[in-house]
Amino acid sequence: MKHSVSTRKELTILKLEEVVFDIRHADCFKETVQQLVSRDSSRNLIVDFSQVKAIDSSGISSMLLAHQLANQSEGLAIFVSLCQQIKDLLKLSNLDKQLYIFSSINEVMTLIEPALKGKRTNRSKSPAVRYDQPDDISDDIEILPEEVFQGESFPEMIDDVESEDPSEIVEEEAPAVETVPKKRGRPKKKP
Repeated sequence: MKHSVSTRKELTILKLEEVVFDIRHADCFKETVQQLVSRDSSRNLIVDFSQVKAIDSSGISSMLLAHQLANQSEGLAIFVSLCQQIKDLLKLSNLDKQLYIFSSINEVMTLIEPALKGKRTNRSKSPAVRYDQPDDISDDIEILPEEVFQGESFPEMIDDVESEDPSEIVEEEAPAVETVPKKRGRPKKKP
């Protein structure tokens, strides 16, 4: 199988350089995808189908396999530039909802770019400040060990909750708003 591999902003791009993606290319594709997603730096894979014009069932199963391998390595397999026939075939088999399909590499880059920027800025931020001193409120609270409460019951608290009679609860009604009836018909002419 003829193909080329390149990287672009922390993404690996696998471009298939075959017109027909069929059973002859399935094994080579599987090995290539396994090698690419096993690297720590390139778990997210873009598979470019811009030169592929036809596909068979083994090609489709190879796409599913690439999707699964990328997911197992906590990455994504994104398929771009599919011809209309391949899109129709994936839609017919309902796989278009499972796979990540985009029209071009540029579309993927515009969607992923903000996430990559956020990822870079998170690295540069200093770690959160940890305070060792308790605040004023916690100074007044005394934490008792669990053993102090074993065998204890708190009936006064339960009695307070149970003593509320639901019939004693009074619901307030909203004040009534007067409405002015609208006049119907044509307005009368003034003399």
